[in-house]
Amino acid sequence: MAVDLGMGVDTRITASLHPQSVASLDEYDSDTEGELQQVVQAFTSVYEGVGKVLDVRDMAVKNTAWSEDMRTIKVQEMADRAFAKFAPQLDKAFHNMRAGAELIEKQLSAPVEARAAHSISAEIRAHVKGLAERQGTSTLDKRPGQSAVGFVQAAIQNGDAATVTAVLGAPAYLSGIDPKMQEVLLRQWHEKANPVAAKRLRAMRAVMDLIQDRAPLIHMELERVVGKSPAYAKMLRDKHNAAEKALGGI
Repeated sequence: MAVDLGMGVDTRITASLHPQSVASLDEYDSDTEGELQQVVQAFTSVYEGVGKVLDVRDMAVKNTAWSEDMRTIKVQEMADRAFAKFAPQLDKAFHNMRAGAELIEKQLSAPVEARAAHSISAEIRAHVKGLAERQGTSTLDKRPGQSAVGFVQAAIQNGDAATVTAVLGAPAYLSGIDPKMQEVLLRQWHEKANPVAAKRLRAMRAVMDLIQDRAPLIHMELERVVGKSPAYAKMLRDKHNAAEKALGGI
């Protein structure tokens, strides 16, 4: 559910860098806003930083005392300062999202222990194994209750912890279920039991993808604002500094 941040728009800057890009993600809502706020702030810093570079460029254009090369040098200097300020924020936000996602991933993949009495758990596993032997377990069953996997899926949907943990809290061979399928079912169980954590994980992954997608645009936008490549601007600055140094020795 996208949320309108109500922030202003600078038409001079590409909309792809606006903080609203984060809040417009489907995974952004009251459950994930807390975690994603730092990403919103990072994009805000980027957006405002580019805006300040544009302000300097506009002022440089009006300064008739500067040559075109000097304007390029001054605007690039501002671009470098802005980037040095907001880039670490965006990088930190990305790494925090990755660390948070890894933590939730572990939680949603954690093993479970059987909750029912040992004898009952054994009977449940025997029942599931009987279904598996008769109908197979290689793929997710689309008809809950029609196979071993479908039986466990139905238990997951019904929140039947005794049945689910009896099957998933023991070695897969005791229930006749493929180990990989048991991992899939375990993940389904955790996501059913903790939907908010699952949503937060999706949100963190979504903003990580967003950051990786938009990061190259920052360099492109700054170069567009400066009007020259960073390498060309550096060449001009080096020539200017060399000339200043030569004049200082006279």
